[in-house]
Amino acid sequence: MTSDAAPSTAYVALYCRISVDRAGRREGVTAQERWGREYAARTWPGVPVVVFADNDLSAAADDVVRPEYDRLRAAIVRGEVAHLWAVEQYRIERREIQWFELAAMMDAAGVTELHTDRDGIVRIRDEVAGIKAVLGAGEVRRLKKRINDMLAEKAALGEAPGSRPFGYRHAKNGDGAKTYAQVPGEAAAIRQAADWVLSGWSLANIAAKFREQGLSGAHGGTIQAGTVRNWVTLPTVAGHRVYKGQIVARGNWEPILDEATWQACKLKLSQPRRVKRADGKGTHLVSSDRKSNPTGRKYLLTGGLAVCGVCKHRLIGALKQIKKRRVPYLSCHPNAGGRGCIGILLENTEKFVVDSLWAELDKPEFLSAIAADDHGARRDEITKELDGLERRRGELAAMWATPGMLTQTEWQEARRAIGENEQRLRVEYAALPPKMINVDIAGAREAWPDMTLDEQREFLRLFVESVTVVRALPGRPRVYDADRVKIKWRNLRRATGSTN
Repeated sequence: MTSDAAPSTAYVALYCRISVDRAGRREGVTAQERWGREYAARTWPGVPVVVFADNDLSAAADDVVRPEYDRLRAAIVRGEVAHLWAVEQYRIERREIQWFELAAMMDAAGVTELHTDRDGIVRIRDEVAGIKAVLGAGEVRRLKKRINDMLAEKAALGEAPGSRPFGYRHAKNGDGAKTYAQVPGEAAAIRQAADWVLSGWSLANIAAKFREQGLSGAHGGTIQAGTVRNWVTLPTVAGHRVYKGQIVARGNWEPILDEATWQACKLKLSQPRRVKRADGKGTHLVSSDRKSNPTGRKYLLTGGLAVCGVCKHRLIGALKQIKKRRVPYLSCHPNAGGRGCIGILLENTEKFVVDSLWAELDKPEFLSAIAADDHGARRDEITKELDGLERRRGELAAMWATPGMLTQTEWQEARRAIGENEQRLRVEYAALPPKMINVDIAGAREAWPDMTLDEQREFLRLFVESVTVVRALPGRPRVYDADRVKIKWRNLRRATGSTN
């Protein structure tokens, strides 16, 4: 509704607010305004009235903005308000600290009373008003706790939440509890997406394929790479109930993906992978966190890969005037924290590093060292431990649902311990070097010109730990000297004799 325009003289301010009238008490802002105008006409006849109405907004939440309430406070500070009315004190403020702030603001402006229908005339500096504010805030806290306890219990029992993820619609089971029913077309898309992810397709290509088919998201949004990632990694699609960011129980709905497929997708998307090229002519390696050059870098060896051989600071790329030409130059620049120790032609250096990589990848001994996986056993152990944690969550939920088996404190402590263990395992898994086997050297070499700069950089980082540029030796000719570039290969089990 539209509030009255502020008159030139002091006026009666009516503050009308309701959260959501689910109880059907018919106390909406329209009814409150009518009651307030009737009260003002009886109590302050002839004084102008201005209405401040916040509909469907809570007075108890710290993160809720009430525009009309803020406008009322500003009007009080300006001295425009002569009298203030509301149905009850709680309509204006349910938080104790904020109530005392408002009371001080009103007192300074000369508004010493709040007129209400239910609480009578509240003298804002009276102890009763302060006590009522404290009691009201306490009731809000108790209400929130009751609601949170109810939501936690429903989650522990596996009841579906209020949100609707892609692949499901809301339904009720035989006991009348909220659950999910699969939407056949959407569920099939998720299973297809999982198959493509595990087959090596990029998330971007999968999203493009679904867009070509005319598919949209759960709420009509455009399908992007992140959308597909969410489809195949969301715990809900594997039948897990999530509460406050943690898996707490097995859901009461049928999973779209089985546990093994869901875990495989999560692990697949947590490490570098081989994906199909957009033209379908081969594959190349990209990072699971592929981004479209968000930092704006223009050069392959920047971003910390190339370092100064003197001060060990990262090198930066920039155009430099050499004779009559401006050419890309890799340097230890003082503007970026370096000391100006060294500089070298950038394009020549990038070409030397890439050519060196292809040459190493052609050596059987290098590929053998790359293929050696010293961490495979630990990866398998972590995967089994994660599966075990999921089973323990289900067992814990069953115990929580059985009267007398667990107290709330015991249940929360067990959930916390499981969550900490899961986080520790996932951090450890992410820190393990990626398994490099069956590298398609010919396919990667062919795809190299079609890769984005970020894809090329990520591919290079799979094999190169650092590129160090040392100072030029005295007496050497003033041409490009590749001997100044020292490449350190990443994660090799044994020396291959390939470090320049």
